[in-house]
Amino acid sequence: TVTSNATVQAGGGIIADGAGYAGGQGPGAGKFVFSTSSGYVGGGGGYGGYGAAGGGFPGAYGGSAYYSSLTAPVLNGSGGGYYTSSSPGGSGGGAIRMNVTGALLVNGRVSASGGAGMGQGSGGGSGGSVWVTAGTLAGAGTLCANGGAGNELGGGGGGGCVSVQYGVNAFEGIMSAYGGGGYAWGGAGTVYTKANSQNMGQLVVDNGGQNGTNTPI
Repeated sequence: TVTSNATVQAGGGIIADGAGYAGGQGPGAGKFVFSTSSGYVGGGGGYGGYGAAGGGFPGAYGGSAYYSSLTAPVLNGSGGGYYTSSSPGGSGGGAIRMNVTGALLVNGRVSASGGAGMGQGSGGGSGGSVWVTAGTLAGAGTLCANGGAGNELGGGGGGGCVSVQYGVNAFEGIMSAYGGGGYAWGGAGTVYTKANSQNMGQLVVDNGGQNGTNTPI
């Protein structure tokens, strides 16, 4: 919480990438299955969007989406599926909450993205939460909660949840909650924006042009 102005400089950032639930953990954790031909395969973690299934094998399901709130997200992302500690799935993104009374200038990164699957066939972690309120939002940086990539046959993590409420919006950067890649792409997360003067905001579900799995609303 900042009662005046705040700046995230170019090249700097407020980063909670992979700071959520560990691989195989969380309410949207990806599942895993053993394949005699491919070893252990894990699905991606879910949060804003579902995690993608891994490897096309029955049982390597992606994790489910779950919400506390699309407009005020505060939960961590879930981890991707894996079997052993030597083949870990990606961790979910953490949760960032910023409340700036004055102007928030973002020329760097504010990110709570999921981690990539670290072990062979492991799933990517889902994106986490980025919730920003500001008097004025400006800059050309990035606000993101993207899913992590699955490793080889591992599924991609679902995108997380981004919410931005503002008095004045002069932001020219990128807001994203894309699903991660891998054997299949995770589902898009959610990006919600609202001006204080408006009764209703705008909800965007965008996967950056990739065909991901489902995003339930």
